[in-house]
Amino acid sequence: CTAMVFVWSRLSNGDAYFTLSQVALNDVIMIFAFAPVVGLLLGISSITVPWATLFTSVVLYIVIPVILAQIIRKALLARSQRVFDSAMAKIQPWSVAALLLTLVLLFAFQGNAILAQPLIIALLAVPILIQVFFNSSLAYLLNRA
Repeated sequence: CTAMVFVWSRLSNGDAYFTLSQVALNDVIMIFAFAPVVGLLLGISSITVPWATLFTSVVLYIVIPVILAQIIRKALLARSQRVFDSAMAKIQPWSVAALLLTLVLLFAFQGNAILAQPLIIALLAVPILIQVFFNSSLAYLLNRA
């Protein structure tokens, strides 16, 4: 998701610095809030998922990618800004292709479930929309200073 936000921002000519601050803020929030929020929502729906699974998903899908990205970034910048910029330019077309492939695969594998259960999808969208609104508003307020 983090990479998708950067791709969408680039495709829509968004403000790169605002996008960076919003994604960084979102990652920090997700590291600390994902497991408790998902645990609460799953508890309401009577679905049992072990806490270890929730925390493992945070580490696998948020913490490790952020750490790897920082290591790669620092390694490229240690060589030079030109090397870093060149690497970013080379992966840009691939990032757009990966985003489109992700969307195609998501709907290819989950399209029937989405069409068969629109109410469930709408209910799942509510906390996501709240989180996006909260994160965007907080990032906006923090960037005004």
